Amino acid sequence: MTLRKLLTRPLPAPPSEAPTANSLVEQFLGLPPLVPLRLFWDSFLELRPWWPVLIPALLWVGIRAYRREQAALREG
Repeated sequence: MTLRKLLTRPLPAPPSEAPTANSLVEQFLGLPPLVPLRLFWDSFLELRPWWPVLIPALLWVGIRAYRREQAALREG
């Protein structure tokens, strides 16, 4: 399911009562676990023309952050 399909759906009717913390947790746990992963993958595939720039940039940022954290652990 693409993000465009999700955004064009009508909003659900508001609940008659204010949601409690327990009901919010139950709703969250009721979500299928693969839906967020699928949305991420679909969005990532839409960026396919940018992969030659995006993937090396993400690797560079990740490696740099890892090295900074390792240096901070060695110092501390």
